[in-house]
Formats: sequence, structure tokens, C-alpha cells
Amino acid sequence: MSHGTCPKAGCTVGESGICLMSHTPATACPNFPQNKEEAAGEKLSSETDSPETSEPDGATSTRSGSKERHFHIGLELGIDDALEISRGRYCHLIGILGASDAGKTCCLLSLYLSVLHGRLPSGYRFAGSLTLKGFEDRARRLREWKHGPLPTQLANHTVLGNPRAAALLHLAIRQGSTGRQVDLLLTDLPGEWSKALVDRASTADRLTFLQRADGIIIVIDGKRLESNERNIEVIRTKHLFERLKNNVGIDSKIPIILLVSKGDEIDMRLPPEANEIVQHAKTLGFTVEPIVAAAFSYNQRFESGTGVFEAIERLIETRDVSQQVAPETPLTNIRRFSAFREVRL
Repeated sequence: MSHGTCPKAGCTVGESGICLMSHTPATACPNFPQNKEEAAGEKLSSETDSPETSEPDGATSTRSGSKERHFHIGLELGIDDALEISRGRYCHLIGILGASDAGKTCCLLSLYLSVLHGRLPSGYRFAGSLTLKGFEDRARRLREWKHGPLPTQLANHTVLGNPRAAALLHLAIRQGSTGRQVDLLLTDLPGEWSKALVDRASTADRLTFLQRADGIIIVIDGKRLESNERNIEVIRTKHLFERLKNNVGIDSKIPIILLVSKGDEIDMRLPPEANEIVQHAKTLGFTVEPIVAAAFSYNQRFESGTGVFEAIERLIETRDVSQQVAPETPLTNIRRFSAFREVRL
């Protein structure tokens, strides 16, 4: 590797000898300079075109010694993108499902804003995002809010750039006590996908990538569980669990959180119907934990964000053994993103 270093962001082939894209030998990678002249040319170009050099955690250093932040401009990631970044480090895939208006996107935004404002528990802090613009676009309604009561609708309904492919949002957090970085890939799927799965088993193929998930969060509207429609909600959520097991093929070892949203409007109580759903899921072999959450609280007695990061933390702690797997260690076929690249949705 003495004849150059790879210009691809995040690749340490010059030090480790291991290609980020898993090419063997590393010199077979199209990103790798093939000779001294090419490497020197790229070095000269990088020095003349920009006064910045890369630093850890997305920071950039100028020649004057000051540091600036550098952010990826991505809106969302696809399976191929997830495959690429997971070659360099382990990524926790969290699937988030639920009906339209259940509060899935609000939970994502609550998590994002909590991270940015340093309001995470247990010493976690923000360590970067490859989909910062995607989060910001989704948070536009909140950015436009000018004090006073919260608007009735806090986030637009999810519309995928490619309506036939899953959208993933990336968020990296670092644990202060250990320095361990956790890369999260969070799905932002339309509620119509969950509804279609309940109604038609034939739609299960587009969710088979969740077989790779480190955890799944099923969001259910807490207000509906205390309304006259609660029996419908219970039946449909039970059926969703059945579809996940029998049609999507979710392994019973994958931990699941039943996230009861809009908890501020039900005094943060866990409705009995939620326990009924949990018990049904357990008969299917799943390990399910209910958590009441308030992504954005309309009730001053309860803090916004309650329960949201708790759900994420439970899942990454449960799958913590996976974090110890070195990037070069082969995973089982079912745990590889590449196993889902050829799924035709």
C-alpha cells in the first residue's frame, strides 16, 4: 500500500490494508490510486482545490488550525448505501412500522432533535449523520413553528423518493463512558406499507430486508387504544405481528418494542390493550416490550421525547453482542445487507 491511499471517505486501506468496499486485493478497487503519480496528483489536487483536510466525526481542519463541520448532503439511504457503509463498520438497522398518523416520523424527529440538543441520557452524544438534510426536510414544520401551541400536524406524511424501495435515515451516536460509536439506520416507511402488509400477504417481499434488523419498533396510537376503535387497533396490530412472523420471516430472536405513541394525551399510562397485543406477540415466539412515548408533548406535565430514545437504547443494548463483530468477520447470509439487494419490490 506504499503507492497511495484511497481517496474514498472513511477508507483506512493505507493504514489497515483492508478495502472499505471489500475488494481483494485492495488495489482492485476503482477508488484506489493505481500508481505513485496518480496518488500524488490526487494529493496535489486536494491541497489546491480545498484548504481543508479530513478530521474524525465529520469535522474538517483548515490550514489555520480551526475546525469546521462537514456534513453529508443525503436525503435518505437505500439498501445499496447501507451495504456500502456497513462494510466499514457495524450498523444497527432499526425497522419502524405502524399505521398512518401513528407517530412514526414524529418519533424520528424527536430522536433527531434530542440528539442535536444534547438531551440524550446515559452520556450519549451526536456523532454525525449521512442523511442530515433528510432529517431537516422532515423537520421543516417544526422549524417554522413560532412558539405558542404546537401545530396539530408536526410532520408531513412520509413520501418515499422511490415508492417501491425502503428509505433509511442514518444517525451516529457516541457513548461518552466508553467512546463507542453506534451507527443507526432507521427506516422511515409510509404507514401504507404496514396497512398493506396487514391486508395483503403478497406485499411482504418489500419488507424482507427487515430480516437483517437488529430490532423493530411497532408504533401504535395510544389515543386510539383508548377510543371506540381500540378493538380494531388491537386486531390489526396482532395481525401485523402474524404477518411479520409468517410472511416477512422475522426471526423470533429479533427484539421488538411496542411503542405506544402520544402518551402525553393518555397521561403516560399503558393501556390494557397494549398488554393484550404484547401477550399475543409472545405466543408467536417474539420478545416484545411495551414503552409509552411522547415524541412532542402537548401536556406540560410530560417532557417531549419521553420514551423515544429509551426504545432505541433497549434495542441496541439487546443486540450489543453484534457490535463486537469485527467488520471482516463473516456474518450469516441472513444478516447481510447484500442478501436483499436483488429483491424486486
